[in-house]
Order: sequence, then structure tokens, then C-alpha cells
Amino acid sequence: MSPRITLLLSLWSVVAGLSAQPGIYRLIARLDSVQNYRAVFSYRITLPITDSEVEYHAELAYAKNQADPLCGYRYRIDYKAPNDTCPYYNFAAYDSGNYFRFDRGRLREYHHSDNPEPFVARESNPGVHRSGLFTELFPAEIAKQLTAFIGKKDCRVSLFPDTLVQNRRCDAVVVSDSLRGEPMRIVLYTFDPQSGMPLYRETENNPGHLGSQMVVVSYRVSDDKVTLPPEYFGEQQLLHDYGETFSIFREGTYAATDRIGQKSPHFSLPWNEQRFTPEQLQGENALLLFLDEQSEFCTSVRQIAESISLQENITPVFFYVGQKPNRLANRSGAIILEQARKIAGEYGVTGFPTLFLLDANGIIRFVKIGYSPQLPEQLSQAVRLLHNPLSAKHIPHE
Repeated sequence: MSPRITLLLSLWSVVAGLSAQPGIYRLIARLDSVQNYRAVFSYRITLPITDSEVEYHAELAYAKNQADPLCGYRYRIDYKAPNDTCPYYNFAAYDSGNYFRFDRGRLREYHHSDNPEPFVARESNPGVHRSGLFTELFPAEIAKQLTAFIGKKDCRVSLFPDTLVQNRRCDAVVVSDSLRGEPMRIVLYTFDPQSGMPLYRETENNPGHLGSQMVVVSYRVSDDKVTLPPEYFGEQQLLHDYGETFSIFREGTYAATDRIGQKSPHFSLPWNEQRFTPEQLQGENALLLFLDEQSEFCTSVRQIAESISLQENITPVFFYVGQKPNRLANRSGAIILEQARKIAGEYGVTGFPTLFLLDANGIIRFVKIGYSPQLPEQLSQAVRLLHNPLSAKHIPHE
């Protein structure tokens, strides 16, 4: 456990019952009232067991937008790790139903008007518009965190006003969160006593265990006295600031659909101690599915592809950009290929999952990028048309 957190925890015996004092609620109200905010900070994660560290340097800005029913604010986050091999800065931005993220050499964008599915929260997945790295550091999100902690039965929240932490005068909040009496996390927040803005956050997950993890956020700038015009968060501003990134990576976003009507690109990948090539699909209708287990909806699309393949007598081929999952149940008898990132590029794939239907001559007849609730119906219709050579050229695509 961090010595700083230990020191503050030792004060609890003196200040028992502080969790109910009005000062915490005033602090929460102040955080939630912020209309425009900008921060510059470092974000350091100490990995369990190895004690190795990953550190990001980032800048974020957000502005309240109560008119948006999806998310109560616009935001933009720019970040880079010192060991990042990508020459471009990473970023995430959300504005009125439009979400953009560039990370690890991949550009992903989602538009609610085109496909609302990725914006829908599911269990612990908050939806793309609120799932970006560092969004939990927004003042409004910190207010929600503290409110949730106060409402938990096995959680103790204490305020230490006018306290010295790291030789800096601040208001500090210490949270001890437990589950059935077992400590889950201990969080130390510090805030500027004048502005109420965040200064520092230290989180220890699984304290006292071998798999404990430390996350430290140090703010260099934390300012709500800023003016952020609406266009700052929009697509045009991103195109202006990241024109090179968009020109290189965005062009390929829909390149997969440009392959419709073309011959399937050649490839050769290891498979069961031999090589697999498109020629082995000659004379068969085939379904090619490119997957990345780190991407959203890949599991759902794979299950749909398996079901349709079994129902419609079509040969499924699954390409994993890395290694396939250890416990993959292959109920459809699919041909499973690994380390296929280069092959994905040959097919114009830049987002996962991406699905192709090939006719018996190896011609691409249907492409689907991503997931939608209509996918089973769309895919079934496309396969039925594929089985009818006279109608195959009229197969719709997404």
C-alpha cells in the first residue's frame, strides 16, 4: 500500500464519521458544476507482479452539453506514451453522436446516425462515447464516482480539508472500497482548496495482494477558467489538427467495401501443419471473417457467422489478427487462421470485425463492417442470393 494512503488512513481513528459531513457534498456539487475544463497530466500504471510501469502524457478538454441525450459533454483527449512506436499522437473525441479514436495505428470512428449500436451501454461496457481512456478524470465523472462510493454499503469516504499531501496544501478525499469485508481498492483524491479542481489521484487496486495494481494521476494543469468553442470538439477541427492521420488511416475505413466484385486477394497462412490459400475454397461459397478479440462485438459477429454457416452450408474461414483465443469453441468447423494482420490489409480491413462473402469463383459479393442488430437477417439474405448465381451480383452490402 502507498505510504501516502497509509498515512491518511491512520487519521480515520481521529476523524471517524466524516463520510457524512457536508464538505464532501459541496465538493461533488462544485465538480459537477464545471462547464468547461482543461487538464494536462501524467497517468502512470504499475502492472501487477512485475512492477513494470506504463506511463502516458495526456491533455484533455471537455465542455458540458446537456442537450445531448447520449452524453452530457463533448470531449477531446490527446495522449502518447514515451515508448509508443507510432509516430502520431493518439486521440479520442466525442461530439453530439460522433466518436473518433486513433490508437495503436488504428483509426476508428462511429456515428450514431449511421449505427447507434456501439453507443448503447451494456453491463460494464459504457458504450463508445464514454469508454475512452482517461474519461474517468473529467470533473463530472469524478463527481459521479464519489457519489457512487458514498452510496455503497461497504465503502468509507472521508474528507480531510486543508491537508498537506506531497508538500502541497489541498483538500483530500480517501475512499476505502470493500466487497464483503475484503478491500477492493483504496483511492486518494486531492483537490485545489480554492478552485476545487483535481490535483492528484492515486488508486491501489487489490491492496495487500500479490496482484495489486497502482494507478497514479498527476495533474500539471487543472483549469475550469477556459473558453472552449463547440467546434473545438468537432470533426472539422480534428481534420485540421490531425489531417495527416486522417488522410493515411481514414481512407481505408471503407476500403473493404471497394473490394465487392473483385477477386479475393491471394494469401497463404499456416493451417494444421500445412498452408491454406484461397484456391482451396474454389468451387465453394465461403464466409471470411476478420477478428480481433480486443475489438468490440467480435464475439457476437463470430457466433452469428457460425450459425449462418451451419444453416446455409457455407464454408467459414476466421482470420485472427493475432492469436486465436485459447478456449475457442469451433462449433461450425471453421478454418481458423492466425497472425493475419497483413492479410487484413490486403482485404482493405481497418476495423474489426469485418465479414466477406465469396462466391464459388472466389469473387467478393458482400461485405459487412462491424455489427448491427440486423446482421443475422442481412447475412442470411446475402447468403441466399449467393446460392442463386443469377441474383448474386445484386447482393446488397453494408
